[in-house]
Amino acid sequence: MVDEAEHIIKLKIAIVLKSLLEQNKLENKTTKSYNDIALNANIRKATVSSSFNAQASPNTITLIKIIEAMGYNIVDFAKAYNSISKIDIKDFKKD
Repeated sequence: MVDEAEHIIKLKIAIVLKSLLEQNKLENKTTKSYNDIALNANIRKATVSSSFNAQASPNTITLIKIIEAMGYNIVDFAKAYNSISKIDIKDFKKD
């Protein structure tokens, strides 16, 4: 049961990160790729990729670095995180 709860959290994090990055692309902001995020946050591109693809749970510091590298803050992330529905998770699993 704990593994399933952790998996859902990883999925929700990935959904929010992808939506924030997509918003950056639509608004034509400078941070538009995993590489841009990695460079701005001073972390490995593979770390960014695994967080965006729900392959690993980013630690708190890494998550905040990613969020801030995209030009957002933890409140922006939290609002989006809390709005994720079971349908969003189901749709993300399909991709």
